[in-house]
Amino acid sequence: MPKTTNFLAGLDLGTSETRCVVGVEEQGRIRCLTYGAARSGGWKKGVIVDQDPVVQSIEQAVAEAEANSGISIDSAVVGVGATVDSAASRGAVNLVPRAHGIERADVNEAVKAATRAQLGEDRMLLQAVPLEFIVDGQEGIRNPLGMSGRRLEAQVQLLTTSTQAHVNVTTVVNRAGIVVEETIFEPFAGALAGLHEQERQIGVMVCDVGAGSTDLVVYLEDQLRAAVSIPIGGERFVRDVSFGLKTSESDAARIIEQYGCAVASMTADNSVIEVPSAGERTWREAPRRALNDILESRAEELFTYVNKELERARVGGQLIAGLVLIGGVGKMTGLADVAEQVLHTSVRIGLPAPLYELPDALDQPEWTAAIGLLLYAQRLRLHRQAERESMSAWLRNIFRS
Repeated sequence: MPKTTNFLAGLDLGTSETRCVVGVEEQGRIRCLTYGAARSGGWKKGVIVDQDPVVQSIEQAVAEAEANSGISIDSAVVGVGATVDSAASRGAVNLVPRAHGIERADVNEAVKAATRAQLGEDRMLLQAVPLEFIVDGQEGIRNPLGMSGRRLEAQVQLLTTSTQAHVNVTTVVNRAGIVVEETIFEPFAGALAGLHEQERQIGVMVCDVGAGSTDLVVYLEDQLRAAVSIPIGGERFVRDVSFGLKTSESDAARIIEQYGCAVASMTADNSVIEVPSAGERTWREAPRRALNDILESRAEELFTYVNKELERARVGGQLIAGLVLIGGVGKMTGLADVAEQVLHTSVRIGLPAPLYELPDALDQPEWTAAIGLLLYAQRLRLHRQAERESMSAWLRNIFRS
């Protein structure tokens, strides 16, 4: 098989499913080349508790993508979540006066200074997203290149994650034969694929509701204002239904998929469902309303936590574009309605950006983060190419002098 030197790959490690998407850049746009998916295991509350089933899931998803295209996938941008939190930080550098003003190296040094914040125990820096720059006290500067000044400050949003959880993610990917190009927060990737450009400016939140956790990012005035994980996801819905209906978790998951609705009042009073008893294959009838009462209660709890995070980020009531739901659980019937009621804002389902030749099977909210990882891989390649060209120009100037 040919290697993926000219290809881009995104790897979404979900609690219940692993997804792999591969594309190729053609004239500035990405053409979706292949994809693969496989059921996963070995996760609990969004973190790896058993590496072997996760490795097997990655291998199966990658093998499916390779079989569909005849290529060999050897590296990918990988999404992470579940243990992520964020905080704003500032850093500053004193500038050497130059005729051509502030240079890229100055900006990089200021951002680097802002990342030196003290991290908690078992925490590591995942991403540093610049918010604004301050030149000699002048705030609100988006691009300080070329400006004159004596002091440059950078305000950045630091995304941190559990060191141990991150090590486990990179380990399983490497064990599956894939080099990790970079790891990024999955809803951050989902925002690349699922948001319209104006939404970041007027205020929006992306909420990735997965099986193990709910991960979210908040944008306002085109700035990343918050990034956080909430330890409530589809697994919690399944466990509660399993307990309430006295059936196995696998049957509870199937029942939710077939009959679930997070708005109980939408269920007819006389509607019933068949439920297999736990430990035996006898069937009994149960009110469908009982199922949906459980789902509504859990959904209200989830978005109450989301609302607390909005208040913590001090953006409550400011997100004109509302909430964008992505992830497999995000498309549960009625979930968007509960979100609207609790958060008092508009809610829509976030579908992935329409890549060139995107298969219909990928036009689903559960694939939005994976497509975003692919888009980030493109940005990463362009950034590294620009750095190489800058270094080449610097070396040429040295040898000319």
